[in-house]
Amino acid sequence: MRQYRQFKEQYPDYLLLFRMGDFYELFYEDAKIASRDLGLALTARSKGPSAVPLAGLPYHALDSYLGRLIRAGHRVAICEQVEDPKQAKGVVKRDVVRLITPGTLTDEALLDQRAGNYLAAAFPVGDDQAGLAWVELSSGDFRTMLTPADHVLDELIRIGAAEVLVAEGSAFDTAEFRQTLDQCTSAVSTSRPPWAFEAHGAQAALQEHFAVATLEGFGFEGWDASLSAAGAIIEYLRETQKTALDHIRALSKFDRTDHMAIDGNTLRCLEVHRTLRSNRREGSLLSCIDETCTGMGARLLERWLTFPLTGYSAIVLRQDAVEELTTDRQRLADIRTLLGETSQIDRIAANIALARVRPRELVALGQTLAILPKLAEAIAGCSADLVAHLMPTFDGLDAPAYLIAESIDPDCPNVLRDGGVIAAGFHDELDRLRRVGADGQSWLAGYQAEQAKRLGIPNLRIGFNKVFGYYIEVTHVNQDKVPADYVRKQTLKNAERYITDELKRYETEVLTAGERAKDLEGMLFEQIRQQLAQHLEGFQRAAEALATLDVLGALAQLAVDRGYVRPTITQDNILEIVGGKHPVLAQQLAETFVPNDLMMTPKKDRLLIITGPNMAGKSTYIRQVALLTLMAQTGSFVPAESATIGLVDRIFTRVGAADELTRGLSTFMLEMVETANILNNATSRSLVILDEVGRGTSTYDGLALAWAISEYLATQLKCRALFATHYHELCELEGLLAGVRNYNVAVKEWADEVIFLHKITRGGCDQSYGVHVARLAGVPADVIDRAKTLLPQLQAHLAEGLDMPELADRAKQAAEQMQLFADRPAHVAREIKALDLDNLTPMQALEALRKLKSDL
Repeated sequence: MRQYRQFKEQYPDYLLLFRMGDFYELFYEDAKIASRDLGLALTARSKGPSAVPLAGLPYHALDSYLGRLIRAGHRVAICEQVEDPKQAKGVVKRDVVRLITPGTLTDEALLDQRAGNYLAAAFPVGDDQAGLAWVELSSGDFRTMLTPADHVLDELIRIGAAEVLVAEGSAFDTAEFRQTLDQCTSAVSTSRPPWAFEAHGAQAALQEHFAVATLEGFGFEGWDASLSAAGAIIEYLRETQKTALDHIRALSKFDRTDHMAIDGNTLRCLEVHRTLRSNRREGSLLSCIDETCTGMGARLLERWLTFPLTGYSAIVLRQDAVEELTTDRQRLADIRTLLGETSQIDRIAANIALARVRPRELVALGQTLAILPKLAEAIAGCSADLVAHLMPTFDGLDAPAYLIAESIDPDCPNVLRDGGVIAAGFHDELDRLRRVGADGQSWLAGYQAEQAKRLGIPNLRIGFNKVFGYYIEVTHVNQDKVPADYVRKQTLKNAERYITDELKRYETEVLTAGERAKDLEGMLFEQIRQQLAQHLEGFQRAAEALATLDVLGALAQLAVDRGYVRPTITQDNILEIVGGKHPVLAQQLAETFVPNDLMMTPKKDRLLIITGPNMAGKSTYIRQVALLTLMAQTGSFVPAESATIGLVDRIFTRVGAADELTRGLSTFMLEMVETANILNNATSRSLVILDEVGRGTSTYDGLALAWAISEYLATQLKCRALFATHYHELCELEGLLAGVRNYNVAVKEWADEVIFLHKITRGGCDQSYGVHVARLAGVPADVIDRAKTLLPQLQAHLAEGLDMPELADRAKQAAEQMQLFADRPAHVAREIKALDLDNLTPMQALEALRKLKSDL
């Protein structure tokens, strides 16, 4: 317990898993937490006031319990026995060998194989700039970025950080920042001492890690805040991992100008990664278009969608590769078949570097390395630069592939201590020890027969017990036949038991052969790991190439299966889409989805005012335009008959009604904050998507704001914008401002019904059909009838400029006229209205009248 308290004092913020034999034990408050969150039995050592709460879990089940603890928001310290209990004098020595936090996961069982897991650090400089750095420990990908301080949260959302390091006392080390971070990303914030971010210490940490005298080789000409963040990450990883970080081999500067800017709100509103309603991957854009064959490819596709390109040449390079793969269906099928047989060698390489690789991971690595030459052959002859440049990365890894094939048993267990990991024939001594263990009984039988013949005692027997070990048993009748080299070991009533030097040597061999074989396997496995660690750079290059080829192949397969077309990318500030479809809804609704066109030009059609009924498809249409633009600048083909996409520097959205009451933001306040962000940061090359802006306040306030915002977009920003609204008054802007055009979602009225055509047509409309939608939603018929009565009066009020007292008086008179039916069953009035008098026979009319009279 002194040991336990010592380590708990070192790591007070961690749940301490304390190894005791075959269990990890937790004590005191840690035991109570583990019992609550893991369902472990809570027991106690001793009783009464001095009782120590205790909970334990089997050491072999650690991975499954760790995942649950991390998902519950805990940090975990693993305290292992660091000496052999058989050789220990006194209490077995222990030490904390690893700290596990949400951002430092590497174990396969703890990671989502199709999503990244990033540790980030944020460091502010002054009031307006901040440095960001982020690393995926499970692959070694390490990047930095400089960003405006007020964009830090948006970038952390894009990165998808699981844990964020902040300097104690900095602008990011506040309750508000942590709360907003948790709401927007589910990431945890970890405060670190300021010296970890200090320039001198951070620079020393980076230079020591990369073994360089300067960081200029990584593209950094001077010191900046992003390197302070990167240095803090390295220092944190050293503290938590307590092992080498050789797989983190480079630091890349991320240039924000090369990628489209997308804030966290836009990612949420467009449901790029997760759906708004359920916050799940299923139903998102990523889920819909993810046809990748590997986890590496899935993670890269997520990054491509999160950080679309803004460079014309870079986009075209991707498009060329996708197009070439779509034209050769057999080549595409062959590539995807081979990719489906590969493993996540980036994460396996990381575990090799961290000395945590498992035997079956090495088998998977070897199988993947053996596939690389076949992939190189499959893409041979491709003319697209992006594919052709991948070929060299698939070469040069024959040596590690051969080493794994020769040394690791393909049917090995996943735990080294289980034995049977090293392949037969790889090491002579290991093979001999295994034979001793396996052939022990046959040797004993032969030795027994040999001794029986030698002594002339047919019933001579060789036995074993735990106290005396192996022995030769000779009955008293045959005592005169016992030779001099037999040493008496035990006397029984009817026999004597002896041992020989040869049997003693065998005993020593056979009883320790299994354990010595496992120890030797451990040593050989470590030697193999060290040899493979020399090829980390090659593994990582191959992994990057595999992921790139996987994404390109997935986008090609997507285009083939769904008929997507290659969009034309242009520097002109236009958007032209013919027969465009929402990629997610079109897949879900299939043939019933109605495609629509779009035409936006710098002079005539910059701002589109889109009116129409609820449920008719306005929101779907404007989101569709944003998603197709995002997909195009990712390098993907798009669901349309044709598309011309003028490069967009940023997509902004303001969609839906929500609040953030914990930040003191009401629904309307949040709406205005998001709108202000758009108006203050959009440029002429941005794409702005607005849905129902101004509806969160009174009619006149909202209309005035919506009008002023539209004017600002059209005359000041002059960006491409789509504004879906129920403020039909905004349609007047087409005749007042250049670049404004009215569109509406067509409907058909027939027999007191409204049919939604979901087709965008030229011109405005003056109805929203809200009462009709309310009826479809199941609002009681009495409410619907009353709303129908009030609607023309309210419309007249707006048209005639009546004051509210006069309007209220008219409503009161109408209500008094309706009193005739108010005292009767309401359904009678509805039945009278529903009678089809033109088609009733006299007898049917008489029966209807009799029923109504009865009801009354």
